[in-house]
Amino acid sequence: MARSRRGRSRSASPIKTPYLSYTPSIGRNSQFYDLNDDQRNELGGIEYRSLKTLSWILIGYYVIIHFLGIIVLVPWILRSQEYGDLVKDLALNKVWWGIYTAMTCFNDVGFTLTPDSFISFQKAAFILVFCGLLIVVGNTGFPLFLRFIIWILFVLCPEKYVDTKDELNFLLDHPRRCFTLLFPSRPTWWLFGILVGLNLADVILFLVLDYQTPVVKSLPVGLRIVNAFFQAVSTRTSGTASIPLGELHPGIQCSYLVMMYISVLPLAISIRRTNVYEEHSLGIYVDNTPEASDGDEGKYIMAHVRRQLEFDLWYVFLGLFLICVAEGGRIADANDYAFTAFSVFFEVVSAYGTVGLSLGYPGLNCSLSGTFTPFSKLVIIAMEIRGRHRGLPYDVDRAVLLPSVNTPDSTFAPDGTRLQQATSSRQNVHIAED
Repeated sequence: MARSRRGRSRSASPIKTPYLSYTPSIGRNSQFYDLNDDQRNELGGIEYRSLKTLSWILIGYYVIIHFLGIIVLVPWILRSQEYGDLVKDLALNKVWWGIYTAMTCFNDVGFTLTPDSFISFQKAAFILVFCGLLIVVGNTGFPLFLRFIIWILFVLCPEKYVDTKDELNFLLDHPRRCFTLLFPSRPTWWLFGILVGLNLADVILFLVLDYQTPVVKSLPVGLRIVNAFFQAVSTRTSGTASIPLGELHPGIQCSYLVMMYISVLPLAISIRRTNVYEEHSLGIYVDNTPEASDGDEGKYIMAHVRRQLEFDLWYVFLGLFLICVAEGGRIADANDYAFTAFSVFFEVVSAYGTVGLSLGYPGLNCSLSGTFTPFSKLVIIAMEIRGRHRGLPYDVDRAVLLPSVNTPDSTFAPDGTRLQQATSSRQNVHIAED
């Protein structure tokens, strides 16, 4: 059977499945309908083999990117006289600095061995660009690079390795049956466009609004662009900084606050809109067939965005209110110019977005939270914990279920209606097991 992959996420023609001996009925988000026991067993076989292949790809991705970061940063810091002396003056081992920096950027931790984050390296263009790329591939760009790697492996895989090519083909055709952060082609391109748009907007705002800001004006144009790129990619994820945020234009500070709040939204919405059970839990029962019109796509996205905003805003403003009550005296003190309601709001959103950026406080190498009262610090901790879970699904994810009769594979028909037959069948299975 000729191998070919569907080029579009929706098509009126039957979807080709060279890795299966039968032609299944497939709805939105890789829902398989009307499967008998033999067909389920065969589907489970290719899915299980695809999961094993995916596990090796993920391990390789994690190890190789870490290793690449180390072999680039360690030789660079050893050969750099200026920055090598800077690290040495801080009583840091150069090799350890390279290893630690590679890991903190790729894993988007935000901690650095230098006390001022990356501000000491704001003129090291190579480091800012490379570390910025590590930040991207470790977080927001991970689904993009993962699907690209699988596609490259599928294209380059020799025809004699039939099983491996089938497994890669299945991962590309039905990604959300296998992994929560692997999306079909259309949502992947949508995510790519959103990420490019957000980062480009941040770069442009940085260059325009901070054109006359002293801390930025002192840098050459090329370094301004590099620092704008690094700050853009780290604002929504890693929380590292190459420019003192407290000295930037208030407009860019407000822009970064918004970016920190929406940091998880592109990934979270991609995860949820490609999980069919999310749609049913949200009450979305529009046409789910492969022939559905492209106009329905916006309905799915807007429903998920509204649900996410309803979930988030209460907690953000509750945390802001509690801290403003606890720190009311300092906020009202006109002499304490660095401690304002906006700086507190910035701190709360940063904590809720699990980013870690802060406007700081004069004379301290810690965030503004370091000057909070114990109660306010507990509120910040609560914001971090709650914000860390804002990307969790509303319902069971397809990627953690097996295609057995005990799962909701056939609970809903392609038109979104509940199938009584499937419900009765699952009930009979539970009775038999009891």
